[in-house]
This record gives sequence, C-alpha cells and structure tokens, in this order.
Amino acid sequence: MNVGEMQRKLSLWATQDKNLRFFDLYHLLYDKNWLCLAHDHVRQNAGSVTAGCDGIDMKLFDEKLEDNLQNIAQELKARTFEPYPVRRVYIQKANGKVRPLGIPTIADRIVQEAIRMVLEPIYEADFSQYSFGFRPNRRTMDAIRCITWSTQESKKFYWVVEGDISSYFDTINHGKLLKLLRRRVKDERLLMLIWKYLRSGIMERKLFRDTKLGTPQGGIVSPLLANIYLHELDRYMLRHTTRSKWNRMVRRKQGKGNYVFVRYADDFVILTNGTREEAETMKEELYNFLKDSLKLHLSKEKTKVTHLNDGFTFLGFRIQRAMGHKGMTTKVFIPEEALDKVESKIARTTDKTSHQDSLNTKIQAINRIIGGWCRYYQYTSKASTTFNKLEYKTFWQMSHWIGRKFKIQMPEVMRRYYNGNQLGTKEYQLIRTYVEFPTIHYKERFLKPNPYTMQDVIQREAFPEDTRWTGYERRPGMADLRPIILARDEFRCQICGEEVTPQEAQVDHKRPMRRFKRPVDANQMDNLQTLCTQCHKTKTEFDRRMESRVQ
Repeated sequence: MNVGEMQRKLSLWATQDKNLRFFDLYHLLYDKNWLCLAHDHVRQNAGSVTAGCDGIDMKLFDEKLEDNLQNIAQELKARTFEPYPVRRVYIQKANGKVRPLGIPTIADRIVQEAIRMVLEPIYEADFSQYSFGFRPNRRTMDAIRCITWSTQESKKFYWVVEGDISSYFDTINHGKLLKLLRRRVKDERLLMLIWKYLRSGIMERKLFRDTKLGTPQGGIVSPLLANIYLHELDRYMLRHTTRSKWNRMVRRKQGKGNYVFVRYADDFVILTNGTREEAETMKEELYNFLKDSLKLHLSKEKTKVTHLNDGFTFLGFRIQRAMGHKGMTTKVFIPEEALDKVESKIARTTDKTSHQDSLNTKIQAINRIIGGWCRYYQYTSKASTTFNKLEYKTFWQMSHWIGRKFKIQMPEVMRRYYNGNQLGTKEYQLIRTYVEFPTIHYKERFLKPNPYTMQDVIQREAFPEDTRWTGYERRPGMADLRPIILARDEFRCQICGEEVTPQEAQVDHKRPMRRFKRPVDANQMDNLQTLCTQCHKTKTEFDRRMESRVQ
C-alpha cells in the first residue's frame, strides 16, 4: 500500500464531503507498510530510548523487528491487541512543581502512531485555520504571527481574553470524545481500540490506577485527540469570528466589537475591538459553554481580560503594544521569567556537584539547552540583545566550572580553553549566540493549506526540552579520555592491529570496571585501550566467561 497516497485520499474525501463518516479504517492499522512507517516515525523520536512498563526500549524491540511487527499486525487483525498501562513519570518544572508524563510501551506507541496516521488526514480537512498546536506544518510562531497581524493599529483589537483551562489533558471526558469521533468515524473497531487506550490505566511504582478521564501526556495520539475535543470550541467561536465584512462594519458603527480567536492546543486568546465589558461578557460565555458542553473548567482567576498596552504572555512570549519606528505597533518580546528559567537551568547544569562529568559532554549539554531556547525565541524583538546577556553569563559559569573541575585559576582556564573567541576544547566549543542566532523577522504566512491534499512534506515543530540534561555519561569522564586514548594507540586495535575510524573505535578497560572497588579507578590511562568492534565483543564475552567460572 502507498501510505502517502492513501492519506491524500482520506483527506480529499473528508474535504469534499464535510458530513462523510469513514466506515472502513481499521484494516489500515495492520497493513504491513502502514505499521512499518509508523515504526520508523516512532524510532526517529528522541523518546524511543525510553521503555514503557514492559521494560522494552526501541533497541531491544528492533532486535526482532519483523517478528514484533508481525505479532502486532496479527493481534490487531484478530482484534486481540490489548494496550499496556502507561508508565507514569514526573518532569520537574522550573517553578518547583512537577508535570506528569505517561510513557506507553514501544508496541503501543507504534499502534498509536498508526492511529494518528489514519485520523490526522481526515481531521486536517476540518480543523480551524486559527488552531495551531500539534498540527503538521504549523508552529508556535504562526500563532504569534496571527496575533500580531490581527492587532495592527488600524484594526484596534486592544482587549484580550487570555484563556486558561484547568488541567485540560487530565479532564477530557472519554464518553464525550467518542461521541465527537463518531461524527467522522463509523468504524467501531477503530473506536473500540481508541477506547482501550483511553482506559488502559496508569502504572506508577508498581501500582495500577484506572483512568476515567483525560488523555496521557506522552501518548502519541493524545495531542490529536485533544485537538479533536477542543475543535468544538473552535466551532463555537465561529459564530463570533466569521461575520461578513458588511456585518462587522455595522457592528463597529453601533459601537459593538468584533472578535478574533487564536488557539494553540489548550491555550487560547480572544481579541476584540470592542469594550472591556464585551470582553468580560465573552469570558463568561466561554466559561458556561466549556462547562455545559465539554465538561471542562475555565479558570476564572487565571483567565484574565487585559489591554494590549499592558501586554500579556502567550506560549512563552510577551506580546505588547509599544512605540516602534513608525508609531505604535504590536511587539513580541522574551519575558524576563523565560530568561530567568534558562539561566537557572544552566546554573544547575554547571553545579559544583557535576565535576565528574567530562568537559566535552558538558559543553554539548550547555549547547543543547542554549540552542533549543534561542531557536524558540529567535523571532522576537531585540532577541540578540537578550541572547548576548545569556551568552555572557553562560561563558563565565562554564569557565568557573572548568576551573573547579581541573583545580586551576581563571588565567590558566583562559590559556588552555579560550581560543579564537570561543571557549571549549578542540572537539567542542560553547555556542556564540550572536553568531548562531541573529534576530529574524518571521515572514511566513500563518494560514496554511492542508498538507495532505497539497502533498507537502510533513514537518512538526520541535520544542526546547523541559527536561534538564546535565551531560550525564554512563562512564563519567570517558568523553575526555576517548580522544586521548585513540591518539595514543594511533587508531589501531591493540589486539588484532587493524586500523579503526573514530566512529567505529571502542575504548575498552583491560581490567573490567566490575573488579574495581571504585569505578573511577578503572579509568586510568594504563587500564584503557583501543579495540575494533569485533575484538571488543570477543573480549567482553571472554571476561564474562572467566568471571562466571570464578563465581
């Protein structure tokens, strides 16, 4: 089966007939090509190295890939496939709170991806142009661009309702979601499989808990299901946002306001060129609609009515009406709290308790944090100025970390590790933000065509990671020792004498680490050697046999 062509047809049929209910979708899930492509998508995800509650990660799954995919296909075809509970973990947030994350098994992720590949082309034909979250070829900056375009001075959209739905992903009503899905999906087999995922439960520290509400944050199909659920809010707002040009003019002459609605997943804003009272009325109207129709709770405390002159924060950006070169205009800034957050993350990453980490790995960790953050904020006003502040602070934090690690004074740190206006080693250098990330004006159109009917390349937005990577190594310090050992051994295997490339070379312990009381003692120069892949495998097997004999 040609997966791309089938997706194009599904989206085209959905576009041509807005009332069409698809009745034979389930068979696509166990098609060999469909499952293989779903597997490839999951494998490309950085989270594929993480196992679910069955303990199987992608590497282990791929050892018997064909058999595993065939087993999934057979179980789906026989309708005996049963999802595992998601493994619950908690992600630390900058404010000290934690965010729950549900990790499905690899098999469940592949099936969920297969479901997403079926449903997404259909619903892309229905979704609003002003919904931007977790959709193909759309990104955060499209939502921000929509707001700045809508708040041009001539339009006078000065009052803003900042929407805040309390615990949205945890409170989605399963019965209501299935009713909404049935508007487009008639295949009860597919709906039953989705129901099983919604009710599969949570495994937390070997304790099982039922799931009666919500979709697990971390599930591949969860963002799509969440968008399908809140599409009802988009449909409700159409009565306020799709008035004709004549009708909008009449309302303005009557002193009434018009509205613009912009949504990114569960975050949304409503802009009006009316009065504050009209904005407050709209806030109350939405509160009642979400409560009565979708069984969701709009936080009245956090849902604020703000004037554009005072500014508001949306998706991590500060949006405010301010003086520009040609008069008043809407500008997008980096909030102070966002800068504080990334600086705090870098401070934790260069904490004095992490000196066992190698310098090369630590530089990669810092670059990963800075790179993701700067790419996210690269399109804001005066981004380079803020990036320079971050670079200055990061430079000195990293310099002091190096000094503490190697117990050397700052002049010696500069002499050894500062060269060509860059701090680092021969292999890795700290990012220069003003070079790598200049301020850019976002000029792309925010109204996007359906990528499935246009046969566009599907792209998905990458976000700065919430989790903090400190440069952890399974063998602390080895990243610093590796290039030294390879150079000393002249890139030759010390057993067979064959030349090895830097990518293929294995740095091995002559005497295994398990025989040392302190693992750090195993990382001495005279206990390390360069081996080729085959000799490393043979030596490891020999060491294990010898240890088993001794025991």
